[in-house]
Amino acid sequence: MVMTLDDVRKLPPLTDKEKKTIEKARPNPSEDCPAMTAEELKEFKPWYNRTRKTVTINIDNRAIAYFKGLANETGVPYQTLMNLYLVQCSEEKKRPVFV
Repeated sequence: MVMTLDDVRKLPPLTDKEKKTIEKARPNPSEDCPAMTAEELKEFKPWYNRTRKTVTINIDNRAIAYFKGLANETGVPYQTLMNLYLVQCSEEKKRPVFV
């Protein structure tokens, strides 16, 4: 399932207990659910093979604070949220409004 930033905003905030559970989570392959190979993972997760590039960028403090606040609400890292939003903008061909 692909979630938009609007979908992420609608999620209830994670509890401290849920955050700790997620932090401690480790893969636990079993006979019923074996570990996936890289090839199987690519088939199961179409985005697995997407590439990312590390860049240095100057971002307004207000934008960073906004995404960090959203990260605290959702439990999703702020850089991931920023990337999701930028990808969504590019897919929807959004254009900035210059004021």
